[in-house]
Amino acid sequence: MSGYIGTQPVPQATQTRDSFTATSGQTSFATSGYTPNFLDVFLNGVKLAAADYTATNGSDVVLASGASTGDILEVVAYTTFEASNVTGATNFTVTGAFTSQGIDDNGNATALTIDSSENVLIGKTAAGIANAGSELSSDGRAFFTFDNGGPLQLNRLTGDGDIIELHKDGTEVGSIGTNGSTLYIGSTEGADAYLGFGNQIIRPVTSSGASRDNAIDLGYNGMRFRDAYLSGGIYLGGVAAANKLEDYEEGTFTVGFQGATVSANNTTALYTKIGDLVTWYWYSSDTAISSASGAAYLTGLPFTVLNTNNNYNPVLIAHNTYFGGSTSIGQQAYHLVGNDKVVFNTVGQANNPAFVNGSGKFLMIQGSYKTAS
Repeated sequence: MSGYIGTQPVPQATQTRDSFTATSGQTSFATSGYTPNFLDVFLNGVKLAAADYTATNGSDVVLASGASTGDILEVVAYTTFEASNVTGATNFTVTGAFTSQGIDDNGNATALTIDSSENVLIGKTAAGIANAGSELSSDGRAFFTFDNGGPLQLNRLTGDGDIIELHKDGTEVGSIGTNGSTLYIGSTEGADAYLGFGNQIIRPVTSSGASRDNAIDLGYNGMRFRDAYLSGGIYLGGVAAANKLEDYEEGTFTVGFQGATVSANNTTALYTKIGDLVTWYWYSSDTAISSASGAAYLTGLPFTVLNTNNNYNPVLIAHNTYFGGSTSIGQQAYHLVGNDKVVFNTVGQANNPAFVNGSGKFLMIQGSYKTAS
């Protein structure tokens, strides 16, 4: 056998070494693996020439001549590598095609940076939410900044369910998800108390987005909302048309008179409108009446009285010498349907009374009626 004794030509980091103690006449040795043509074979410390052995199957080394008992055969396998073109003391340039199993930047811009604070920056070189790009902060936070668009887009494929799961100290406390084409959001605390959004409706739903009827409260004792601004109505106690409250209003109106000139020290009356029911009241003292002629009316009700027979309902009054007729019997009044007037009449008499001229008079009056407004 021919060979030579010399130093190892390749760094240790690229070697795999197998050592065998031969038996008499042994020729075949099973190694831990090699790449053909990338190995050296030594017999008793002497490197063998290629003609002295066969190594083609990546596993076995076969000697051309059998070894003697106690001979030491060593097989040194080398990993393949290509030399890189390194320019300068700090810069590294790849002159050929570069294939990476991890981060691969083949562009001309900085794709990923890890700064001195161990923040991972993607698409930007400086940390901070004001800078466009993505950032994974070393303290566990994430920042996404995008110009003129949504910075975070999440897409769940196929089935319905959670898109975002929210946790506190490792325990889920809520989620945001989808049920069909609607979005739901809520907390897992206690029974399902989620809200669903879609089709111009905000509705109570379960944690899977399914409708949940008559089970979730809005507000709580000591946890009240303040004002509610509604342009439509509110259903109370049921969902039928009769349960819908469409209006609540408080205001004032100016009292007028027909059948005399009335000078009152107060002409402002108050009203409250709940749905289609109007309740109003007015009082004035030290009133002067002059030019009384014909039937007496109070005018200026804030809404027209609903034009049905059921709305000829009475008005409660108290006065001193406001009207003519039999004062021993007394006066009464009622709402005039289809109008904004109160008609006065005298108990037991067919004709409406007239105002009585004079001064120092007072009138207390109140009533309730239905309106179509």
